[in-house]
Amino acid sequence: MKFGFRELLFFVVMLGFLGSTYFFVFAKANQKREALRLEILHKQQALADLRQSTAGIDDLNKKIKDLQEAIAFFESKLPQEKEFDKILKEVSQMAEANSLQTKTVRTLKQERCSNYSEQPIQMSLNGNFNGFYLFLQQLEKLPRITRITSMSLQKITDRDGEMQATMTLSIFFEPEGSGAAFAGVQ
Repeated sequence: MKFGFRELLFFVVMLGFLGSTYFFVFAKANQKREALRLEILHKQQALADLRQSTAGIDDLNKKIKDLQEAIAFFESKLPQEKEFDKILKEVSQMAEANSLQTKTVRTLKQERCSNYSEQPIQMSLNGNFNGFYLFLQQLEKLPRITRITSMSLQKITDRDGEMQATMTLSIFFEPEGSGAAFAGVQ
């Protein structure tokens, strides 16, 4: 095989052709491939972010159902407004059963909310501290929702174990005309 000018020129043209092919074909293909790889990475990151943000949605219906059950439970603990007198009588009987003398019972301004009403009652009681303690325990065990918002105790100095208590007891109840507010929510 003889290498002459024609062969050398052919060889240079072929190298030029290979070089131009690299720059015009392979380099552009590499750029497109890199752009597609970056786009795939971006879309995979977006997909991972979407999966992470929607991970709790599967449990959302269960959480809503649990909250509806909790609301129904607390609504069942709310007596009707017409039963308020019965509750007040029951509290007075509990005080008497624990040897407490009811000095004053005064209803304060009623607070109404969308699904319940709160009726604060200010009471003044006299008697033995042990009886008062039992009275508080019985209040706590009532099947309805009650809350003591304020209380002050004073010892009666001339008698041992005797005290005077002034307390504000809030009784929660369902206002007239309101049904189960969340019964239709699914």
